[in-house]
Amino acid sequence: MCIAGFACLVVTDWSALGELPQASIFGLAGLIGIALFSESLAIGLSVGGGKSSITFLPLLASVQLFGPVGGLALIVPTMAFVEFVVRRKSLMKGTFNVAQAVVGTTLGGMAFGLLGGEPLEGVQNPDIASQLIPFIGFGLVFLAINHAAVSFAVSLSQGLPFRRVWEQVLSNSGGRFNDILISPIALAVAFLYVQFGLAGIVVILLPMLFIRYSYLTTSKLRESNEDLLTALVKAIETRDPYTSGHSQRVSLLAGRIAEELGLNRIRVERVQMAALLHDIGKIEAVYTDILRKPDSLTDEERAIIESHVVRGEQLLRDLSSVPESVVLAVRHHHEREDGKGYPDGLVGDDIPVGAKIIVVCDAIDAMLSDRPYRKALPLSVVFDELKEHAGTHFDLELVKLLLRSDILADYAEMMRVQREATASSLAALGEDTRLVPPLPVPSLMAPAQRLRR
Repeated sequence: MCIAGFACLVVTDWSALGELPQASIFGLAGLIGIALFSESLAIGLSVGGGKSSITFLPLLASVQLFGPVGGLALIVPTMAFVEFVVRRKSLMKGTFNVAQAVVGTTLGGMAFGLLGGEPLEGVQNPDIASQLIPFIGFGLVFLAINHAAVSFAVSLSQGLPFRRVWEQVLSNSGGRFNDILISPIALAVAFLYVQFGLAGIVVILLPMLFIRYSYLTTSKLRESNEDLLTALVKAIETRDPYTSGHSQRVSLLAGRIAEELGLNRIRVERVQMAALLHDIGKIEAVYTDILRKPDSLTDEERAIIESHVVRGEQLLRDLSSVPESVVLAVRHHHEREDGKGYPDGLVGDDIPVGAKIIVVCDAIDAMLSDRPYRKALPLSVVFDELKEHAGTHFDLELVKLLLRSDILADYAEMMRVQREATASSLAALGEDTRLVPPLPVPSLMAPAQRLRR
C-alpha cells in the first residue's frame, strides 16, 4: 500500500496546481484548514470504536473545484498531520493510513474524470447537475478503497478470512455512510465558492459545526443510555450473588454465536445489547422477592415472573436510542420453538433471531454456573441437554452450530477459570468457597471484538 501510494504521488500531474490563480490557492488552503479543523473535532464512536469526522466534505469540495490533484493536495497534509501529530500513530500504521487515502483519492479522481467530471474553478455558470454522477463516483471509489485496504490489512495481520473482515468493516461504518448522506453539502460549497470566492468556503464552517454538534449530541445520548442500562443490569444482579455477571456473560456468548452465524457487525452488537438487557425487567423488588423464594412458585407468582419480559420491553421503549430489534429480542427471549414459551407463544421462525440466541445462551450459562443446590454441570451434560431440547425449546440450527463449533468448549473453560480464580481469592482471605458464584470476567470475545481492541 505504501508503494502504491508513493506511485500515485509520482504519476500525478502536479503542474495543475501551479497554474491556479492566487485566489484559488487561498481557496484550496482554506479547504485544507477546514479539513484539519474537522479532524481536530473528530468524535469517538461507541459503536465500532472508530472516529467520526466530517473531513469528507472539504475533500469532495476540493475535487469538485480543483480536480483530483486538489483532492490529493488536501488529503496528504491532512492525513499526515492527523496520523502522526494528533493521533500519534506508529510509523507503519500512520504511513499505511496516509497511503490508502492517497490511493483512494487517486483512483476516485480517475473515476471522477472518466465519468465526465471537470474542475469548477474558473467556471462562471457551473452546471452542478452534470457533476452529480462524477461526484458520486469519486465518493464511492474512495470509500471502497478505504474499506478494502483496511479489511486486507486486518485479514493479513489477524489471519482471518478477507470476506469476513470485509463484511464486518462494512457493517461497522455508520460514520462513513453518514458522510455519504451529508456529502451534497460539498456540492453546495463548490457552488458558493464559484459564486462568492473564498467567502463561500468560509460559509461551510456553519453547517460543519451544526453537523458536528448533531454527531456529538447523538453520540453522548447513546453512551449515556448504554451506561445507564449497564448500571441497571448490575444493580439487578447484585440482588442475587448467584447470578452475578450472568447478563454480561450471556451477552459475550450471544455475540460469539451471532458472529458464527455470519450476522453483520451491527446485528451482532444489537444481539449483544439485547442479551445484556434481557432481564432488565426484573429491576422491581417484587421479582427479587419471588426469585429468592425457596419453595415452588404459585400460579400467581409464576405469572409475575413471566411478566418481566413485558416490563423489560416497556422500559426499553422509553429510551428512543434502543433499536427495535433489541426491544423485540428482550420481549421474546423466553419463547420456545414449539410455541410453549411466553409472552406470545411464538413458534419457530416467528421468533426473532436475537431472542433465539438469548434463549440458548441463557440456558447454557445457567447449566455451566454453580447454584446453591448444585455444582456447575459437566460440558457433556450440557451437550446432551441441548440435543434433547433442540427443535422444541431451542432452535435446531443454533444447536447444530454449537455442536460443531468450539464455542461451548471455550465458554466452559472460561467459566472454569473464573470459578477457580474466585475460589483461590476467597481461600486466601479465609472465606468459605463452597458454591461460590464466579466473578464476571469477560474474556470470551468474538474475533471482531479482538480486532477492534
